[in-house]
Amino acid sequence: MGRLIYWTCIAIAFLSLFRFYTRYKEIAAPIPPGVHLAGMDLSGLKEPAEIRAHLEQIYNQPIAVMYADERLWLDPSEVNFQLEVEQMVWEASQYLEGIDFIDISLREALGLPQRVRNVEARFLLDQNKLYTWLQTVAQEQDRPPQQSRVTPRIDRWSHNGTEYPNLPQGYVGTYTRDWRWSPGSPGYELDIEASMPGIVNALTQEEERMAQLVLDETSSPPPQMVDLASALDNYLSNFPGFAAVYVHDILQEKTAEVDVDVSFSGMSTLKIAVVAAVMEQIEGLPAGDNQAFEIGRNIDYALGESNNFAANQLLRYLGNGDIPSGARNFTSFMRTLGFANTYMQSGYDANAQFAQISTPGNTRDDWQTNPDSNLQTTTREMGEILTDIYHCTEGKGRLLEVFPDTLNPEECRYILFYLGRDEFEELLWSGLPRPGEAWILHKHGFAFETHSDVALVWGPTGPYVISIFLYRPGWMDWPTSNTAMKDVSRITWNFFEFRAQLLDEEPPPPMELTPPPAYVPVPTSS
Repeated sequence: MGRLIYWTCIAIAFLSLFRFYTRYKEIAAPIPPGVHLAGMDLSGLKEPAEIRAHLEQIYNQPIAVMYADERLWLDPSEVNFQLEVEQMVWEASQYLEGIDFIDISLREALGLPQRVRNVEARFLLDQNKLYTWLQTVAQEQDRPPQQSRVTPRIDRWSHNGTEYPNLPQGYVGTYTRDWRWSPGSPGYELDIEASMPGIVNALTQEEERMAQLVLDETSSPPPQMVDLASALDNYLSNFPGFAAVYVHDILQEKTAEVDVDVSFSGMSTLKIAVVAAVMEQIEGLPAGDNQAFEIGRNIDYALGESNNFAANQLLRYLGNGDIPSGARNFTSFMRTLGFANTYMQSGYDANAQFAQISTPGNTRDDWQTNPDSNLQTTTREMGEILTDIYHCTEGKGRLLEVFPDTLNPEECRYILFYLGRDEFEELLWSGLPRPGEAWILHKHGFAFETHSDVALVWGPTGPYVISIFLYRPGWMDWPTSNTAMKDVSRITWNFFEFRAQLLDEEPPPPMELTPPPAYVPVPTSS
């Protein structure tokens, strides 16, 4: 009797629990407690239509797709994205059976928290359409790296000798304009295959519906000479006349050019080449030699004081006592070096009228600078002859190749020494950030409608040559000329300074120039 009563109680308890188990399964369907769909607890929704509407409201929203810092939008319908709601609900309903549901039921009966069981988002999409969409993004967004650029800024305000970082109230004074080089932006190329998984993941997310595209990034290169040429050309486009600039990075042997092959009046800048021709004819400048002393003194006056009489004496020496012959010999010297646009027909301040000698630079039909028919050159050729003189000091280059027996590095260093006697601290010189401390050798020239300056500068990356010629019909006024040359000089200096910072370069020490043995100082004007 006792055993019967025991088993009867067990049967009654089992039938009672079974009725509870069966009844709870009906209540829990279709999504049991603790079972999530794509991370969401939807167990409170009992109708399939409600579940579908809830999920589609979320997953039909566009996702953000980031191309670098630019936000694009992708509508799921563009790639035929469809959430498989029935499949997800069916997978959730499998937890209404077996040991999982017993665990769910007991936790519910005992008031314990449910264990989370997640059903991942099930979906369909057209991979070909997604690939095509990404191809379109690549066509529209991919870009090469952008080059560095230069922008003007007001650098310093000054009043009565005091500099101010900002414009003071009631300001009356002057400002100095500087030019700042800024790095370019990187280039990007979309990696389509690597970007697809991120987009698919974003399409199946409830909250963080954003994908970062995978990009191959190309850093912006340091500024090149072509960037300097572009910056100078852009600046000079507002010059009220015609301007030409030549910049040569001596160590890199790279050049920036703006209209460098147009002929200009030669002016005093041509004296650099005249001195080179003289140095090719003499055998150094030895001490105690009267002729060497006279030639050295005339070079000193011609380059340091821009003295035309002294320059004519050098031409007279080239012509064995005859200035026109010396001019012809000078022209022959330049032609032998390959300079087709530089010539002289007589000396400086000649009164005679000359027919213009036809050259490639003065027969162009695009620009006309009304060059002096007596003496002409181009911006390039004056820059190149100064570059050649520098190379000669190092025992290499065109001058020594053409005149191996009559020129030597020591004589070329003498030319640069005398060029340093031009102490006129305006034009290109004034554009350097610290003019009083600058290492610069230059020769300027003035004519009625044309101004020029040619310089060798020891810059932030080493030596460079800069040659500039400006022409303004009718009259070249000083403020226009000086401002333009100063700005061109500063843009160029800042270009090399910017390169040095980016590449972490240290310039070699500047060369030291010593006077020739025959040198005796002569007075210079301020």
